[in-house]
Amino acid sequence: MTDPDVQLVRDRSAKVAPRYVVYAIAMIPPIILAQFLLAGLALFQSATIWGLHGGLGFLLMIPIVTVWIATLTTASIRPLRWWALVQVILYALQIIWIVAGQATGSGILQALHPFNAGLLLTAALVLVAKVHRSHAG
Repeated sequence: MTDPDVQLVRDRSAKVAPRYVVYAIAMIPPIILAQFLLAGLALFQSATIWGLHGGLGFLLMIPIVTVWIATLTTASIRPLRWWALVQVILYALQIIWIVAGQATGSGILQALHPFNAGLLLTAALVLVAKVHRSHAG
């Protein structure tokens, strides 16, 4: 018979992500939100800000690829690999849409760039939620 006042504590150490992965996952949504802000500033204030938007966009590759590689090499976070792969694919599409759109002058392809950014932000927030839940006691 067990005492009903004693709470069972589950061992979650097997599900805990390495600290660098937690930081990388946590960095992605704010960077994407900053991208939206920079795009708005470039449209409505100064076109010179597009350079910052592009530079920050390329820096976003670092945490996205870091998370994806970590999910392939670290057993404790392997269940996150599909969401990490979704992020990698959406990031690649992000670049494809804008480069192809500018090269062809296609407004539709360029319009897919901010739409895809919303999908990328959603995938990033799902990863944040999954890591937060796995680290919750």
